[in-house]
Amino acid sequence: MKDIIIRPIRPEEIDKIASLISTGYYNDIFFKWVVESDEDRHKIVMDYYKVYLNARGCVAHAVETSCGEIIGASVWLPHDTDASVYDDIDAAAGVYAANFRAVADWSHLSEPPMSPFYQLVGFVIGPQAKGLGLGVKLLKHNLDLFDGMGISTYLEASTPYHGGGVYGKFGYQPVGELMFFTDTAVLYPLWRPAKKKIQVDFGGHSWRVLDAHEDKVLLLSEDIAELGKYHNTFEKVDWLTSDVRQYLNDGFCKKFKPEEQSQIIEIFLLSVEEVVKYLGDSGQLKNPISKFFIDDEFNDVRKAALADGSPCRWFLRSQGGSPGFVAVVTNEGKISVSGDFVNRASTELFNVGIRPAIWVKKEGIAYE
Repeated sequence: MKDIIIRPIRPEEIDKIASLISTGYYNDIFFKWVVESDEDRHKIVMDYYKVYLNARGCVAHAVETSCGEIIGASVWLPHDTDASVYDDIDAAAGVYAANFRAVADWSHLSEPPMSPFYQLVGFVIGPQAKGLGLGVKLLKHNLDLFDGMGISTYLEASTPYHGGGVYGKFGYQPVGELMFFTDTAVLYPLWRPAKKKIQVDFGGHSWRVLDAHEDKVLLLSEDIAELGKYHNTFEKVDWLTSDVRQYLNDGFCKKFKPEEQSQIIEIFLLSVEEVVKYLGDSGQLKNPISKFFIDDEFNDVRKAALADGSPCRWFLRSQGGSPGFVAVVTNEGKISVSGDFVNRASTELFNVGIRPAIWVKKEGIAYE
């Protein structure tokens, strides 16, 4: 099954994804203990995953065929998820709340003290796609994203871990004590430290790998490529009509060798949503703490500098809060959603520049 896409789930798909995961876990030994009733299990587990999928900071991906069928999904939560989710789980679980709460309490005792990290809380590939390697692709896709942010991951496997298999292949190792709920309902805590972010050299620049599909790779310039404005005059402007878009696809693109130009599919600036997706999601995009900034634990991941190490803010392609403003990432790594002047120029005391992203053809890009 070559023509598959791994992508973030959409809000309107939460019920469908929760049902898919619940179906996948219906005969799982662990979930048969958590919800003993065969009649109740699917709905209770589905409602349980709805809570997770709506939780702050949740990172969830779907595996979709070329026909639009979703055949797999993964769900990750940050280690510091708002504790209110457990009250929501109690409400969803009903008479089985005590079992779910016991799992959560033991999980908090078993998880390592290191932070930040993301925990894998749901992972399913549908029966029609078993044995095709899609589970490996999905897990790799997720771990590449977390590695790019320098974030470690943790999970509790419901099948015995003997140092091999998929989890062993990706570097997971036992951590803490086994979690025995019954003789058969056992969880195996596993920990994987973040690997060094994946980088490639292309066109004389160092690029961070953000995403990869079957035939293309998304790269983000590790440093600010050059100082510059988003638009040359102060006026209401969008990405399609901006001077920076024209420059990236003309003057900047021409700096690459002809063979490199032939590999480039698209050059652009990241949007606010893409920065959150690829460089860390604390949930503030969905539930803003401030109408001006996203200021969270991922600030350091978002920081960028010039080649000499000088800090520099960088333009995004999303419009700011007022006409003539565009969103930016500040020197401190905060996302200014209210934005800055589109014609903001650098000064001796203030750097602002261009940090391009490019989709390139996968062939010829060695990054694994």
